[in-house]
Amino acid sequence: MEVRLSLSLPRDTTTVPLTRRVLDAALAVFSVTKDCRDDIGLAVGEACANAVQHADSGADYEVTVTIHEDRCIIDVVDDGVGVDASAVPQDVDPDAESGRGLKIIHALADMVELRRRQPRGMALRIVKLLTRTTPAFS
Repeated sequence: MEVRLSLSLPRDTTTVPLTRRVLDAALAVFSVTKDCRDDIGLAVGEACANAVQHADSGADYEVTVTIHEDRCIIDVVDDGVGVDASAVPQDVDPDAESGRGLKIIHALADMVELRRRQPRGMALRIVKLLTRTTPAFS
């Protein structure tokens, strides 16, 4: 079994905590541990904040979450100008005010894929293996 949530969100900072709360509630229903939910929440919060900051003004961005027995896949897609994924700096000053989001996401996730969309925009996929308090979908 898999459960899929799809959100189309306005480019507004209020959507970041909203997305985190919706995802946390869904993961809690499936007995995902608090630590694992916190990691996913922080990663998705960073991804959504990047989409809000970099997408075209007035445009929506999309968040699709697929919860499987053993993993959670989060896709965040926007239509901003995009960046060259290979040009994203790996060594970011920990005290910098920006530029740490992708580094945080990489630290929390089991797999991260960032790609440029055509004709414009970015697609970020985050995969996190799930730890549960009870067996999946019981």
